[in-house]
Amino acid sequence: MAVGISDLQSFERLTPFRVRDVLLVASPFDHYLLEESGYLAEIMRREYTDLNLSQAPRIIHSHDADDALELLANRDFDLIITMVRVGTMDPYAFGRRAKRDNPDLPVIMLSHNTRELATLHTGDGIDRIFVWTGDSRILLSICKLIEDEKNAENDVENGDVQVILLVEDSRRFYSAYLPLLYSQLVNQTTRLMGEGGNLYERLLRLRARAKIMLASDYPTAKSIIDKYHHNIIGVFTDGKFPDPEGGRDTAGLKLVRYIRSRDSNLPILFQSKNLELKEEAEALGVRFLHKEDTQLYGRIADFMLEEMSFGDFIFKLPDGTEVGRAANLRQLVEELSRAPIESVEYHATRNHFSHWLRTRTELSLAASLRSLTIGDFESTEEIRDFILNAMRSHIDRVRNRSIRDNDSAHSDQGFLRIGRGSLGGKGRGLAFFFSRMPDLGLQDKFPDVEFIVPHSIVLATDLFEEFIEMNGLSRFAHEDHDDSEVDAEFLASKFSEDVE
Repeated sequence: MAVGISDLQSFERLTPFRVRDVLLVASPFDHYLLEESGYLAEIMRREYTDLNLSQAPRIIHSHDADDALELLANRDFDLIITMVRVGTMDPYAFGRRAKRDNPDLPVIMLSHNTRELATLHTGDGIDRIFVWTGDSRILLSICKLIEDEKNAENDVENGDVQVILLVEDSRRFYSAYLPLLYSQLVNQTTRLMGEGGNLYERLLRLRARAKIMLASDYPTAKSIIDKYHHNIIGVFTDGKFPDPEGGRDTAGLKLVRYIRSRDSNLPILFQSKNLELKEEAEALGVRFLHKEDTQLYGRIADFMLEEMSFGDFIFKLPDGTEVGRAANLRQLVEELSRAPIESVEYHATRNHFSHWLRTRTELSLAASLRSLTIGDFESTEEIRDFILNAMRSHIDRVRNRSIRDNDSAHSDQGFLRIGRGSLGGKGRGLAFFFSRMPDLGLQDKFPDVEFIVPHSIVLATDLFEEFIEMNGLSRFAHEDHDDSEVDAEFLASKFSEDVE
């Protein structure tokens, strides 16, 4: 994948599958339970809006399996969520019937009674089982998990996106864990995207957020690791889960050992109710978290910030002493240029720079660093120079080709816009030339001529229209006036305080 702006071009091809229409099969009572805290469609819309996600799926409710099958015969759905009680037909028979004509259609069972979980099983028409605990985010998490599982292969291949692996067989626990994980992931990604770029670029980068994969047994977890090991940025694993070969009790430790045999630096959070596993897990270099910790959610957030590079880049010496901190790419360049050489070597040997860049969806830049090793350089100073040059070139390339929203942090950059409307005819033409000039090869064809677009700020059409209306200038478009009068009126008019 090419560097720089090509990241954004590749992001346009990500997430080809979206969950847009969901068939919810639930008895009137179960449906009432789901909507007890509010209208279900509104809850979903609010959850998606709060996380800056794309349009929320449309939920179509069916009161029993027979009615649901009739709906399936007459319209397309991307996902089925069925409760356990769906009329005279049992949910497994319904799942089989639904998949008979739609074999790739995901069918998820949702139970609100934890006591009946032991009697439920996957397969036989049911792909996964989740538990409704009153947290409406579980519906969002189900939709996003289905999207991630269907899009992961495409997005890794075309966008080099990251993968987070959750290994957990407890339906109750992963039903509570996934909403937290998605909220943290999207909030962190959205926060990091706020470092620059225009709205369109930031929304594109949200497509490139890490994809979450869920495995409930050792063979599935191992196959995901084997397939995506270059792109996995973190693993959350239970201590005990099914393993046909090695037994349930040691599956978590076995998986950690397998991961460590391939990647000694991959962040791993080992969570379990069994404190007897803590010592052995920590001996393998992973963080242990008790599942019944009263600060469970906060500790997960801390792990993502500290271990998975969603926070500041913290320059450390090998003994752990902090010697610098960077919140964005520009600050990283500044801190790297003056960091002690021992700190540079410490982070470079552990791929910390590329890992941190990947969480910020600077994927091509990260890939250019990740492919190199210490052995490719004659000295650590040469490593520092290489990374600095790569980052500075990337910043310049993006700055020289991006139309960015104006703010004080980027006021020195080449082409800025104020407002959300169109750039207008002249502004659009100038912006097009600015962003495409490197591709035109004009400098090669005319080496004696310097081609530049001057530092520019364009007021978008929405602000111009606001300016016209606020100052009562629209009459000049419909009446005949001298140019001098028009000039005087426009020059005497004011923009809103936000613009000035």
